[in-house]
Amino acid sequence: MRYKYEDGNLNLNLDEELDMKSCKLLRTVMDGYIMKYQPKECIIDLSEVKFMDSSGIGLILGRYNLLKLIDSKMTIINPSGSVKRLLEVSNISNNITLRCE
Repeated sequence: MRYKYEDGNLNLNLDEELDMKSCKLLRTVMDGYIMKYQPKECIIDLSEVKFMDSSGIGLILGRYNLLKLIDSKMTIINPSGSVKRLLEVSNISNNITLRCE
């Protein structure tokens, strides 16, 4: 994972599979950046994520809830086809902006 904080936005570029094993560590790291920077918006780039299961959905929803507590927004950008379908089926886009660039 890579991150960049600029102009009130926290950009998180995830570059691994989002499964139960990887999400445990990612959850802690992402929460740390969110609490450190308290961004206006957190933008999560999924362009390099080739696989995501329900643990990935839980990871995203948990970070969304944390951001909501600090009055922040979340945007997910560039999901691959299969990841995008999973996000759509889980109705995640009801609360989180989903952008394909």
